Amino acid sequence: MDVMLFGGIGLLGFSFSLLCVPISRWVSRRLRAVDFPKPEKVHRIPMPRLGGLAIFCGFWISVVVLRWIYDEPFAGFDTKLFGLFTGSALVLGIGVLDDIYGLAATVKLLVEIAAAVLVVSIGFRVLPHGSLGFFGPFGDLLVIFGSVLWLVWVTNVFNLADGLDGLAAGIGGIVSLSIFVIGVSLGIPWVSALSMILFGVCSGFLVHNFPPARIFMGDSGSLFLGFMFASVIMGFSGTDGGHNLSPLGMLMLGVPMIDGVGAVLRRLVNGRSIFKGDRDHLHYKLLLRNGSRRRVALIIYMMTLAFSGLALLIYFKFNGQGPLLAFGGTCVAAVLVVKRFRLLELYISKYYLLPGRSVSGFLLDEGKPSEVVHEEAHVVVSQSST
Repeated sequence: MDVMLFGGIGLLGFSFSLLCVPISRWVSRRLRAVDFPKPEKVHRIPMPRLGGLAIFCGFWISVVVLRWIYDEPFAGFDTKLFGLFTGSALVLGIGVLDDIYGLAATVKLLVEIAAAVLVVSIGFRVLPHGSLGFFGPFGDLLVIFGSVLWLVWVTNVFNLADGLDGLAAGIGGIVSLSIFVIGVSLGIPWVSALSMILFGVCSGFLVHNFPPARIFMGDSGSLFLGFMFASVIMGFSGTDGGHNLSPLGMLMLGVPMIDGVGAVLRRLVNGRSIFKGDRDHLHYKLLLRNGSRRRVALIIYMMTLAFSGLALLIYFKFNGQGPLLAFGGTCVAAVLVVKRFRLLELYISKYYLLPGRSVSGFLLDEGKPSEVVHEEAHVVVSQSST
């Protein structure tokens, strides 16, 4: 498969995602899945939040069309493809219900575990069969448990990354290109094809989601993308030269990984449930420093490019020590980011994030037309009355 063909595959995902967004916007309004402005949020107008339907439909329609017109990337992969579709549909479904009705975190977690078990049962693994033979009969059980944990963890940390316009879609596009490069290098056509489709659907959705967003992907979209990235990265296992490359995937997803670890530790340190959300994520702390959602998105993109570039450098230059270096690099970066942005501390949760005024040195935008204010979304920090 040549580069032009993969470019066409990416364009296929881009086109279907772009076409499905208006439908998702209409469905969101019909089902009243709309994110209304609140004092603790930064958008000013009601925003449809079932963009995940466009991402899901764009992705799987692209897979079906590609499977129909050019079967080679998925030859012998039908069972895994159907299992991946079923698992991702479960994740999408629980995300849609949460976007419409709001569900308990434990309910979502149980469905995510069920979807992960389904995908692992059809052969997706973080390590190939028998790779932990020194644990005896428990080795394969550890691999299965680790694979389920990997799927659930990546699904949820990617969901946490979807806190501002354009973040999750932009991160997803960059990470999918990195996966594509390694997939081509290892000669795994289905991984390369799926990663290019993911790149296409993320890019197509980003047209409508880059600040100022016109639609949110919601939990339905971020959970689906996290689940798919975790699954596709596991496609490296069992391939010559790729049996232990999952840590490289962890490094590519460095931004959501670090933010997710910071969120769990922060809530434990402060005596909160790990399932209880807060507004002290990396992107909010960057928003306080920069005052513009566009700047924050671009900063996060640059950080993701740095993590992905480091992962590719480790893969091509230090393949034998790749997993150890990737894990070590992620840990070092995590410590630096956590310390620099105080990710273990609760201090934004006491405030409201409101666009409109200048407080304590933040940019003043009261004199601008309303549409410009919405586009820039400068941040004001005001004490909560509660």
